[in-house]
Amino acid sequence: MKPLLPSDPLAQAIRQLLGVAEISSHRAGEVSVESLPSSRQVLRFTLPEGNAVVGKFFSANPPQSSADLSLAREYDNYRRLPALGLTNGQGLAPRLLGRWPRGSLGLLLEAMPGPDLDNLIRTACLHRDPAPLLRGLEKLAHLLAFFHSRPVPARPVESWPALAYLDKVMGQLHAAGLLTREDWWALMQERAFWEARFRDFSDRQVLVHGDATPTNFLFPNGRAVALDLEKLRVGDRLWDLSWVAGELKHAWGWRLQNLSGAEGAIGQFFRAYLAAGDLAPTLTDRLYRLNPFYMALAELRIARNRYLTWDYRRELVAEARRCLAGGRGL
Repeated sequence: MKPLLPSDPLAQAIRQLLGVAEISSHRAGEVSVESLPSSRQVLRFTLPEGNAVVGKFFSANPPQSSADLSLAREYDNYRRLPALGLTNGQGLAPRLLGRWPRGSLGLLLEAMPGPDLDNLIRTACLHRDPAPLLRGLEKLAHLLAFFHSRPVPARPVESWPALAYLDKVMGQLHAAGLLTREDWWALMQERAFWEARFRDFSDRQVLVHGDATPTNFLFPNGRAVALDLEKLRVGDRLWDLSWVAGELKHAWGWRLQNLSGAEGAIGQFFRAYLAAGDLAPTLTDRLYRLNPFYMALAELRIARNRYLTWDYRRELVAEARRCLAGGRGL
């Protein structure tokens, strides 16, 4: 993309939000622009001084579409981080710099260097080098344990959000033709079993990232950093933990056609989380007993992606059913 000249209103807004003085030289003041992969417009800006920032843009302002409203929520969530103890100099999330709604800039953050979790997974799968991934998963486990320790109202976890999400993804997969009649009735039977099992295992709600997918975590300078906080909320800690586990299983399944190949990485991730979170034995038991349900949700969610082959999407549905059935015996 073309660089921004110093006279460009967006370049001036970025400088103002950064607190960087303007440069009089025409060429020296240009701001380079790079488009980043995203479902919305996300741009990386690099100033001549070396400052790099990332901006997320509204498609229209004031925000009305679901995507724009999500971006507005993400801005509000970043503003909440200080009260949650997530901006105490530990660099657990990018620093919020502000926004410029008049120019449709909904969010401006400091840019973070380093590989994301997807990069570490790719290295482990394709280059047979699991060490960077295992180190990254340990850092991620500590990051999520810290998120889950934040002060939030003491309320019990309820089962209905997870059951409602199962209903949602089942409806979407059925509409896409990915569920056979047998799949539908088998999943409905599993739903009834797991709804009853939820009543046997209690936990308090914690602060969850809410979208624990591989591209939403970076590893700069040996630490884990959380990105994309539009789904930050209180809920069941398994929304984060089992989402990571489901993504790991999918990574081996998609790249190596080996859905069981991630078991070692998943086990190490959970062990690191338990060590970091110092959970009571009853909560540890709950984590292992209910993880198969949430992992199946993650697998069904991934099966919605049209970039995957039809046969592999069907295999994810089958794996979710195996996960649910096997989990009943734990």
